Amino acid sequence: MNVEETQALAREILEIIQELPDSAIEKMLSAWGRDEKLDRYNIEEIMGISGQKLGRIITLLEEQKEHVTINAMFAAGLVAKSRYEKESDEVEIVWTGPQKIGTDVRRTEPTINQLLRSAKKKVTIIDYRITVGAEEIIEQLNSCLDDGVEIDLIVDDDRKNRKHIRKCFSEINTVRPRIFYREGEESEMYKVHAKVIVIDDTEMLIGSANLTHHGTEVNFELGVLIHGPIAKEMRNLLEKMIEDKYFVEDKNE
Repeated sequence: MNVEETQALAREILEIIQELPDSAIEKMLSAWGRDEKLDRYNIEEIMGISGQKLGRIITLLEEQKEHVTINAMFAAGLVAKSRYEKESDEVEIVWTGPQKIGTDVRRTEPTINQLLRSAKKKVTIIDYRITVGAEEIIEQLNSCLDDGVEIDLIVDDDRKNRKHIRKCFSEINTVRPRIFYREGEESEMYKVHAKVIVIDDTEMLIGSANLTHHGTEVNFELGVLIHGPIAKEMRNLLEKMIEDKYFVEDKNE
């Protein structure tokens, strides 16, 4: 094959890999590894697929007699696909909005609760307002603490927040979150207004909703749920701000 033909074949194989389950490709590679001959008579049984997708594989095998080259391209393409998916970020919309509107978009409160239930080591939350009104979320945060999950809360420093945080996390509990406030003010108008939840360096929710009853159940709020390596970048940024004393722990909470 010349260069153009090789590139065309590679593109065709990459398209097939994107269409098929990894398990089907792995079964085909295993069969080649056992020196089995693959053709239209046994490929369906070996790969466990059928229909148009199977037809593309059959056509490819019949057109390309040099299966050693195809084997290598499928193996390399599967590795590249796996690496790309591992290094890329998955993003979806999350919202708080009218219940009467039918949509498949995930809602804020159950999404946050699911994130907190999945936490294994560390939860970092930065929010303008946190209140006892978000009852299920506060209950789940306390459950995380009971399970040994560390929680850092970075919130705006005002009397309302301090009052609500005391109610959210009972003083009789032996384990409490670390509470951080801004050390000093940038200006008279300064607010900690960001709204981010980071879970174990793997997932984060960025949006407009405060952790309040209205923010998670009543208002119209939008956010994006991200699963991928960028979550660790967000964690590193917040920890750097704590390290540099931009946010300081309140030892009185």
